[in-house]
Amino acid sequence: MIVKTDAIVLATMKYGDTSKIARLYTKEFGKISVIAKGVRSPKSRLGACLEPSYHVAAVIYKKENRELHLLSQCDVLETFRHVAENMDKLKTAMVALELVNVVSHDEERNEELFMTLLSHLRLVDAATKSPLPALYYFEMKLSSILGFRPELSVCTQCGETIPEEAAAAQREYGFGKSGVLCDVCGTGGKMTISPATLSVLRMLRTVSSAEAALNLQLAQPVADQVGKVLRLHLQSHVGGCRGLRSEEVFAAMT
Repeated sequence: MIVKTDAIVLATMKYGDTSKIARLYTKEFGKISVIAKGVRSPKSRLGACLEPSYHVAAVIYKKENRELHLLSQCDVLETFRHVAENMDKLKTAMVALELVNVVSHDEERNEELFMTLLSHLRLVDAATKSPLPALYYFEMKLSSILGFRPELSVCTQCGETIPEEAAAAQREYGFGKSGVLCDVCGTGGKMTISPATLSVLRMLRTVSSAEAALNLQLAQPVADQVGKVLRLHLQSHVGGCRGLRSEEVFAAMT
């Protein structure tokens, strides 16, 4: 069956002397793996299409009950060329791509996830300020799409309402039930988060768009804690989120 679909290139690897295997997140079919034969040959027109983060129109010979399909045609729709010009942008984009790769199941269509990733790449590409809040918004949105959005308004243990006041005391965050705990239920052994961190997490959950999240100005200690909470939250639900290779690569470069 020959199909055409929009796709985002998540990752690629060399195969044989001239070919590549690419992991795509497609609008129509979710995550699929394709082989692009001869793509590394200088004469191949497909070679310029298969770069991580590229938004492409792919024509695929899709074989039923097979894990690897044949890419027969590919046209670039968006390259996000500014991403590669800035280390923070590149990291923010690559981490999002890897997260989608590890949390999604093969051939499980999720158009909302496709559009969320595409919007994230567009926003990061165009950003004129730190793109880090966009990654935090993406992770919060990803949790919601996958069905385990963190609970930040009531205690996940007993259901007591957690105060909204900015001056509220530090709270404990429990990763077992994914959310904040009240003073009674927070008995240690969890992660303690500051009032500022809780406030930012709530904003990330309620803001109307990633563009709005990008305008958040975060002190470094708050940004670090927000990022840690969101990543540990994802890891508590999806084991593959542990030790992302993209983050290890960028950490080694700094």
